[in-house]
Amino acid sequence: MTSKPHKIIPVNIIGGSLGVGKTTAINHLLTQRPSHEKWAILVNEYGLVGLDAALLHQKSNATEQNGVEIKEVAGGCICCSAGFMFKVSLVLLLQRRPDRLLIEPTGLAALSGILDTLDQKGIRESVNIQSIICLMDPTRLTESLEREEMVDQIEAADIVLANRSDLATESQLHFFDEWANSLFPKKKLVRHIENGEIPIDYLQMVNQREKDLIRGTHTHNTDHDHHTQHIEQDITCGESQQIVKRAHISPNISTIGWICWNEIIFDAERISNWLRNLSKLSIICRIKAVVRTTKGWWGVNFIHDTNEIHPNGYRRDSRIEIILEGDQMPDIDMLEIQLRNCIASNTSQ
Repeated sequence: MTSKPHKIIPVNIIGGSLGVGKTTAINHLLTQRPSHEKWAILVNEYGLVGLDAALLHQKSNATEQNGVEIKEVAGGCICCSAGFMFKVSLVLLLQRRPDRLLIEPTGLAALSGILDTLDQKGIRESVNIQSIICLMDPTRLTESLEREEMVDQIEAADIVLANRSDLATESQLHFFDEWANSLFPKKKLVRHIENGEIPIDYLQMVNQREKDLIRGTHTHNTDHDHHTQHIEQDITCGESQQIVKRAHISPNISTIGWICWNEIIFDAERISNWLRNLSKLSIICRIKAVVRTTKGWWGVNFIHDTNEIHPNGYRRDSRIEIILEGDQMPDIDMLEIQLRNCIASNTSQ
């Protein structure tokens, strides 16, 4: 009796700067997934709440999610402090033998550490690292290039895409093109896209590597402070504990988040106005949320001048996360009072 041939699993990394639209891009790729293929997605985010996996339910239902398995590593960058949980989750997903694995690292992670893990004995024999895609915001290119981990992601990428190009000026797009086309080694592809609309054929644009993967020069655990505390990977709420708060303070990037019992319903106008006003504060980098409102379940993404609210298929609980520059935190207790004031009057508080 002959044994089955060893299955080599195609792997893509969808990287990019913080809030550039990586989750939206993966959602778009999922709409193009061949119906006979099973895909796995490994999502990493810096905050403690764990939201990106929930946002991958955007505009979807349980039926449409058949054939897709999502695992999340929250509470640190998978290039460094969350690396152990990344490896554990990676091995578990590979054991399921998906037809493709997509990895979405946080915009604060370097790719060199991720590539090192994929190159470890026992893992590298099972994976074929295909196109590595890096999304950039052409309106904030100079700012992104000031972060060492973003330079590392760019160096590792095969494809560099200017996302949300419809929001950029002609001069900003021209500057992006000049910069991206001057990179060495030359990238396989440089393009402009809108709304994270990556064509599925980009995933296999690089499918057999003739040379070793490029590693950046990022020094792990030295240039940015990561979470070192114990991370609860599965936080749940209920009637006895309706709202759970999670905060992490760092000299570089801090986070505040809440997980709310799914029986709580937020007033749609009050919660959207509160989040929108918060996003205008100079210390706020990004706000993302999945919330149950009086107008249904919403996925929320506020970053800089971009305010996105979409229907969302996630139903487990409401989750809100605020990402801030530095360690100058607002009054967290006052923020929670404001959050509770957004609860519709006919639900529990």
